[in-house]
Amino acid sequence: MKGLKLPALLLAAALAPAGPLAAQPPATAGATLRLECGGIGVDESQRMRAEAGLHALLILFAAADGSYLADVATRIDDPLGDQRVEAACGPVGLVDVPAAGRYRISATYGGVTQEQWIDLKPGGGARISLRWRE
Repeated sequence: MKGLKLPALLLAAALAPAGPLAAQPPATAGATLRLECGGIGVDESQRMRAEAGLHALLILFAAADGSYLADVATRIDDPLGDQRVEAACGPVGLVDVPAAGRYRISATYGGVTQEQWIDLKPGGGARISLRWRE
């Protein structure tokens, strides 16, 4: 009789509905620093802006007159996590981070580099706009 108790408990646990915490993978499981660039067409730009709240950061790249810029050399660094991602980006960039922390955003256009440190968290929905004089 004793031998049947453990299998019955295991079966009951396996059949029980999972709670909300059990359904979510750990935040750091396979998470990496990621930069998605685009927004050249209206449809893509609208999609990326609509999805901004699902990402840690939305970056808009623009000239001082408000016109959007593309091919901005962009680098995101996670100094503590020893991760870095680089791409020619713009006019919109979406950043995903593996964990909450302070990240460095560096962007160069027309030989002028802008650098910002920003506190980010996964799905945090932060936004910044980087502007250059042309």
